[in-house]
Amino acid sequence: MEYSHKFLSRHDLLQDQPYAVNCSAVQILEKNLKIKHEFQRPIKMSSWNVLYSRFRAIFDGLRSSYCADVPTESEKVGKAVFDQGKRATEIQMVNGMVSVTFNDLVNHTEGTLSADLVLVADGSASPMRGLFQPQLQHTYAGYVAWRGTVVESSVSETTRTTFKNKTTVHAADGGYVALYAIPGENGSLEEGKRLLNYVWYTNIAGDSPAVQEAMTDSTGRKHHHTLPIGKMQSNVWEKQVLLARRILPRPFAELVEKTTQPFISLISDIDGGQPIFYGGKVLFVGDALMPFRPHVACSTNQAALNAILTEQLMNGEIDLVSWESQVLDYAHTTRLRCITWGCWYQVGYLAFLASEARYLAALCGRNVRKWYKWVFG
Repeated sequence: MEYSHKFLSRHDLLQDQPYAVNCSAVQILEKNLKIKHEFQRPIKMSSWNVLYSRFRAIFDGLRSSYCADVPTESEKVGKAVFDQGKRATEIQMVNGMVSVTFNDLVNHTEGTLSADLVLVADGSASPMRGLFQPQLQHTYAGYVAWRGTVVESSVSETTRTTFKNKTTVHAADGGYVALYAIPGENGSLEEGKRLLNYVWYTNIAGDSPAVQEAMTDSTGRKHHHTLPIGKMQSNVWEKQVLLARRILPRPFAELVEKTTQPFISLISDIDGGQPIFYGGKVLFVGDALMPFRPHVACSTNQAALNAILTEQLMNGEIDLVSWESQVLDYAHTTRLRCITWGCWYQVGYLAFLASEARYLAALCGRNVRKWYKWVFG
C-alpha cells in the first residue's frame, strides 16, 4: 500500500484524526483453529465510508458523522466543488475543449459542461469504458465473493479472541475466507464497536442455476457485477449459512450466521485497456482503467498512484508518455498478481504456476523498464 500511504502523507489534512484499525499480523488458520502460518506484517484496515468522508472533508469541506472537523480555509489549496446527482452519458471534443453531457438525476434534465481535462473514474463497471472501449468486456473468473460485516461486540468471546488485531485467512473447500476488523459506525475504532469484515470466495460455474439465483435480488432484478447490500434473497443466504456451518471453522461460521446485510460480487477480469484519449485531455484512472480481483486489496493503491502521477503530469514533472507507462505498468502487473492469488486458492496448482510465470515475466519487464529509464533517462 505504498502509494496510498504516500498520497495520505502528502494530502491528508486530518492526520491527527485516526481512520484505521491497526492489524499486527496475518494468520492462516486450520479448521481446528491451529495457526498454520503467521506473518508479522502491520496493516492499517479502513473502510470505504471512512475514507470517502475523510477525503470529502478535505476536498470540499463536507462535514459528516465521520468527520465533524474539517480543514480550515487557510489549510486548503485552491477551491473545489463536488457536484452530485449527475450521470455522465457522453464525452466528446468540441472546439478544442472536452464536452461532457450528463443527466441531472435530481431535476431530470440534461446538461453539458466543458473542461480542459476530464478524469474518468466511474468504477469497475465504468459506463464510460463501455463507450470508449466497447471491446473490453468482463470475463467471469469462475467464483464469487460473499461479503458481510458484524459488530465486534455481537460475537462470542472466543470469536473475538481468534480474530483480535489480526488479518485472518482460512482455506475452505472450494475457496477461502479472509477476515479483518474495520472502523465501526461513524468510524469508531473502539473495541467492541468495530466491524468484523469478511470476504468468502466460493467456486460457482457461470452457467449454473446457482449463480443466476445468487445474482437475482429480492425484487427479481438480475445483477451482472455486484448484488447490493440488503437485496439478497433470504433463501440464497440461508443456503450459504448452512454451508458455512458445515465447512468453516466455528468463529467464521458465527460471523456468517450473524450477518444481516450480506452482499455478493462476481469475480471477473478485463484485459488491459487504453488510458489516454483526445490527446491526453481524457484520462481513465482507477478501476475505470483496470479493475482487479479483490484478493490483494490494491484498487485503492492504484487510485492513489494514478492521483500522484496525474499531479506530477499537471505540474510538468513528467510527460504524458511517462504517465501512461507508469499507470499501465502498475495496472498490468497488479492484475496478474491478483489472478495468481485467485488461482492458488480457487483453481489449482498448475493454473497457479502458469499464472505465476506470467506475473513474474511482467514484473521483470516492469523492473527492466525502470532500470533502463534510470540509466538512460
